[in-house]
Amino acid sequence: MMSAGIRLALLTAAMILSGACKESAVVKQRGSTKDMYPDHESWQSTVIISRNARLVAVANSQRMVKHNDRDMAHLIGQVNVDFYNEYGQHVSHLFADSADVNSQTNTMSAFGHVVIRSDSGLVLRTETLRWDDKYDMVTTNDTVLFTTLENDTLYGVGFESDVDLTHWKIYQPWGVTERNFGVND
Repeated sequence: MMSAGIRLALLTAAMILSGACKESAVVKQRGSTKDMYPDHESWQSTVIISRNARLVAVANSQRMVKHNDRDMAHLIGQVNVDFYNEYGQHVSHLFADSADVNSQTNTMSAFGHVVIRSDSGLVLRTETLRWDDKYDMVTTNDTVLFTTLENDTLYGVGFESDVDLTHWKIYQPWGVTERNFGVND
């Protein structure tokens, strides 16, 4: 027969070992530590996007996270992006909570409280927005609120435009205008 002290020690050891096995199973379910932790992390980050040695966009954020095995940089916190036209002139500014920048395709997806303001005064508000450098277009399938130069407020579901918002298209539109169209009161 085993003494009570030995039984207690074996029971304690078994509990510790079973707890360790459960913990490693939890870590295994979540993925490897390689997936959990980035290879690069920086604060007050700037990402410069260019095409043929020409400045296209400059993105700033509070924090940037990058994994070596992915072509994506994740920008977190107060994302600000300045867009430039083919002549190097500033044309618009984007604000968002976060964004993903794909370094292979020069595309960016912005998330959360997205606002893009053109230098001419046009304003688009939405929850997600995708910018494609190849086509120099911004698009979303989300609900949008678009304010024109005449202070018309247009709503819709889906939007596409160039980055300076001059050639835009709203899908499923509805809206409000303060303009007088010659209707007598």
